[in-house]
Amino acid sequence: MNTLQSDSPVTGSDSKTLSADLAEQLCARIRNDRLAPGTRLGTEADLASEFGVSRTVVREAVGSLRGLGVVVGRQGLGLCVGEADNFSTVLRNALVPQVASPEGWRELQQLRAVIEIGSISLAVELISTEEIIRLQTIVAEMKRVMHNFEQDPEGTSKAYKELDCLFHETILAASHGNFVQQFHGVLLDYFHAGDLYGHPPRESGLREHEQIANAIADRDVDLATRYLTQHLQPQLKAPSAE
Repeated sequence: MNTLQSDSPVTGSDSKTLSADLAEQLCARIRNDRLAPGTRLGTEADLASEFGVSRTVVREAVGSLRGLGVVVGRQGLGLCVGEADNFSTVLRNALVPQVASPEGWRELQQLRAVIEIGSISLAVELISTEEIIRLQTIVAEMKRVMHNFEQDPEGTSKAYKELDCLFHETILAASHGNFVQQFHGVLLDYFHAGDLYGHPPRESGLREHEQIANAIADRDVDLATRYLTQHLQPQLKAPSAE
């Protein structure tokens, strides 16, 4: 059973903290398990029992999530994942006009670079050993994939692009900024779906990923920031630049 309870009596302020924690855990479950709209989460009583909190705490947590459209109430089912008004959907709808032109794409690429560079110092500070190992494993897999480029350029490019996205997603996840991570994830989804994300695999790009991963593993904020900025420099050019 998941639990948010402490051994101390729950005061009014404690209740607010517990409800915020519960709301965050429910959002994480929806995001990490990729729960589809309409998926049943349970009744208030179910959630209170599962997380070891009072129904008042559940009601407060659910109230905030209802306001954002993350969850909805369904008669006979209880609480379900919201249909369309969640944060990522709002972002996607807002970004649709941006992908209609090359200028819009360049602006999105620039925004993505700014988000990553702005988050790198926090990521270096908070990254776990498991996440460091994951970055290093991704780089090792990039090296393996690169060996097949001459034999299968198309397949190699696709596999490398997926690893590239995973590498940058891991860095953002390490910063533990949920909204920033979701925003960045939406941007990466757009780039990943089209041909404008990244370039064919290059040895220089592989070295840059390795330098970034090593600097993060050494918890060297200045070096990690420098290498990441160099890596994303093409995307930091003004949108009107040729």
